[in-house]
Amino acid sequence: MPSRTLRIFTVLSVLLLLGLASVQFYWFRQAYRMEDRDFDQRVTASLRVVCRRLIDFNNRPNNPPIRPVERVTSNYYTVQINDRIDPSALEVFLRQEFARQDLKANFEYAIYDCEQSEIRYGGFVCHTANCDSTLALKYTFPQVRRQNYYFGVFFPEKRQYLLNQLNLWAVSTGAVLLVIVFFSYALWVIFRQKKLSELQSDFVNNLTHEFKTPLSTILISTDVLARPDQPRERLASYATIIRKEALRLKQQVDTVLQTAQQSNGTTSLHPETVSIRDALNELLERSAERIRETGAAVSLDLSEEEVSLYVDRLHFSNILFNLLDNALKYSSGQPDIRISAMPEKDKLLIRFEDRGAGIPPEYLGRVFDRFFRVPTGPVHNVKGFGLGLYYVRTMTEAMNGTVRVENREGGGSRFQLQFPFNPKKV
Repeated sequence: MPSRTLRIFTVLSVLLLLGLASVQFYWFRQAYRMEDRDFDQRVTASLRVVCRRLIDFNNRPNNPPIRPVERVTSNYYTVQINDRIDPSALEVFLRQEFARQDLKANFEYAIYDCEQSEIRYGGFVCHTANCDSTLALKYTFPQVRRQNYYFGVFFPEKRQYLLNQLNLWAVSTGAVLLVIVFFSYALWVIFRQKKLSELQSDFVNNLTHEFKTPLSTILISTDVLARPDQPRERLASYATIIRKEALRLKQQVDTVLQTAQQSNGTTSLHPETVSIRDALNELLERSAERIRETGAAVSLDLSEEEVSLYVDRLHFSNILFNLLDNALKYSSGQPDIRISAMPEKDKLLIRFEDRGAGIPPEYLGRVFDRFFRVPTGPVHNVKGFGLGLYYVRTMTEAMNGTVRVENREGGGSRFQLQFPFNPKKV
């Protein structure tokens, strides 16, 4: 999918999801308000009936107010009686009338005594199985300025009660949220696959170039060798070129195959005791021609004591080679590389330090990712597959080691390998 089309698709998708979420929120809010109004109407109707029944219960002449019920707050109601209120009768009437209105919310009630000018606590009525009666103790009934008797009813869990009445809306809202989550995940997967596709395309382009160059050199050299009239020295020179390019091809093929084995989990390790001094000296011998070509200055800093590790010799050698090759590739001017290996308590630290351009801070955490190469614009002056450091990390971890990278003060980068002297099973 072209980048422009993907961006348009993403913007439209985000707008659609935001619109869907906004509409769902609006209708859920409207449904909650309707449920709240219905709750208020049923409570008010019930309390009016309770008021009349209390007056009849006292059996004394009484002129109740025209509007005895008042909603003080969203979950607190007061009812004027103008007569003494019997607490036991009040609770019975409240239970009965709320039951008629199918109100099953927990509530507490309190009675105001105008003779004592104080609120007398009545009781807490619970309808739910796991009722928290301590909620009743957290609410203080406010005193309303009146000169007569009245009682108050408080619903401490009204919000939760109303939300429980909106189960269908809650399910639909949850479904919308799931759609948003899965769609967001799908977008993330699309962008991730697009990035991976770009990396793989870059890898294929680099692979083609890296294979084409030595093959072209070999073809030209074979044309020269096919001429019998060429001087012996020239034939030997071109034979050396063919061998060099063939080894280069072999190394590139090995890199790709090793990475494929790691991805498939088919890499087999054969650990043995490896001398660090011998391994680093072999590294310099193996890279001697490359070091001469680049004019690099490579120094070794080893501890005086003989140090060995229990690792796979082949893969450990390749790890060291990749780190040195990386330092040679990315050093500007004449490379200046320092390799050190020092024991520290129960582990060995191996460092590769160069004085190159360093790595931008935002890419330090990604240099070990497969196919990743630090962006240098539209053209990569340094050729490669983006697999070398990925191989270093995966094989180091397979041998119970760790690798990290940091920029050095004054320029350049430092790669540090850390291996335990007494590793777990490799």
